[in-house]
Amino acid sequence: MSRSGHSVIKSVLTARDLKSLVKTYNIPEQFSPTLSGPTKPVVFTPDRIPLYILAFSSCGVRYPLSSFKVALLRHFGVHFSQLHPLGLMRVVHFELSCAAISGEPSIPLFCMFYKLISNEDWFTFAKRQNNVSKPCYTFMPTSTYPKDWKSRFIFVSAAIISKSLLPRDVDAPIEDTVPTLSANETVKWKRMYENPNRAFTFSEGILAMGGLSPSYPS
Repeated sequence: MSRSGHSVIKSVLTARDLKSLVKTYNIPEQFSPTLSGPTKPVVFTPDRIPLYILAFSSCGVRYPLSSFKVALLRHFGVHFSQLHPLGLMRVVHFELSCAAISGEPSIPLFCMFYKLISNEDWFTFAKRQNNVSKPCYTFMPTSTYPKDWKSRFIFVSAAIISKSLLPRDVDAPIEDTVPTLSANETVKWKRMYENPNRAFTFSEGILAMGGLSPSYPS
């Protein structure tokens, strides 16, 4: 997508799609989930943000965002709506991988595996070079489906994420340094790269077991 892409993309969702999305992913009505309409493009404002269905349907994002996701957004100074869905899938996979080894996710540990990069008017996370860290996955999707996912979004109140999060300037330089891990983080890092696993569209049960689906029935 070009840097002018957000200004020309229009939503193709219907009122029925909106109702289904709100019900399926437990989006509270207090955040005013609405359709953009056929003439309103994806525009970020201080009061409302776009939510892309793909982030929920394929990448495992659930409301409310985990405390780690919010901390990660603050660390990189990027807004949730600016992250490409596949970048979000990497975050979800990382959180589940930490849960699988009975460890808490941390920003330094995440940054051993990934670095923030810009991709035109999006941001995403790219894996580190192997001389820094082996990956924590055996397979990670590199394409998104359906092909019209950028046209499948709704608007919600910006308060659904955090009022303190602001959009990142796409032209601002991205500082990147390899983190220093604590002894505990080093142990978890080795366990994760020595036992990589496949990333995919995780079932609701797996998300719940990893503590990422708060509304899943116990």
